Amino acid sequence: MGMKYEPIKDFLNRVFRTPWMRKIFYRLIDILLLRTWHIHREIKRWIRRAPENPKVLDAGSGLGQHSFFIARKCPTCKITGVDVNQAQVENNNKFFGRIGLGERVQFQTGRLEEYFCQQCYDLVLNIEVIEHIEDDRRVLENFSKSLRSGGTLILSTPSLFGEHDHDHEHEHSQDENSSFVDEHVRDGYDPDDLRRMLLDVGFSDVNVKFMYGRYGGLAWKLSMKYPIIMLNKSFLFFIVLPFYYLFTMPVALVLNYLDTVVDNPKGGSLLVIAKK
Repeated sequence: MGMKYEPIKDFLNRVFRTPWMRKIFYRLIDILLLRTWHIHREIKRWIRRAPENPKVLDAGSGLGQHSFFIARKCPTCKITGVDVNQAQVENNNKFFGRIGLGERVQFQTGRLEEYFCQQCYDLVLNIEVIEHIEDDRRVLENFSKSLRSGGTLILSTPSLFGEHDHDHEHEHSQDENSSFVDEHVRDGYDPDDLRRMLLDVGFSDVNVKFMYGRYGGLAWKLSMKYPIIMLNKSFLFFIVLPFYYLFTMPVALVLNYLDTVVDNPKGGSLLVIAKK
């Protein structure tokens, strides 16, 4: 039986309720999650060449941390977040309204297989979402329709190579092919297959690279995988998390940095930059 993210998200929403606590939580995510290091770098690159008053779609917005980052770094951006979880959408709208960003950042409930806004956006962000959706091609088609000419898609998703979210060799129990994450409908993507699908649905320039290689994969286990396993067993582990991270975080941060500066031949996740 694999790990479930949704109970963890619900728990974190209850713990980090006030605006200042939620900002601290976002900062912790930025530090802990290696993919955020990669994604933030690409978002900053996009902002430097973004058109005037750009519009952004945070597709599968989750806890809202990426919308928060873009809103802070790009004061002229208008951001729409779409997520299937209505309670999370309401929670996000409440938070962004309380911190004075409600006019620029708004969330709505929707399914990505159905949602598109014809040529509305300059950037579509889709982070660790598409592996949860059966009709992934339809979702990518909707992203292509929603982007204006010259627009950019930044997407991350598990790879078929590596040990990020699908460590069969070490994490299997009764089912040899079970994924570490229960909510995934597929273990991951072959980069060539994903590139071809993006070209087929209307993207003209697709760059795919690996994240969570040798160094990043170990950092992920130390900073995320093992703590999440323990939290799924008992939320009492939340009490000892600060002491755990006191010893493991320095090592994980060095490993994260190494992952961002080396060219990973393979890895547990893919980072995709696709141009319309």
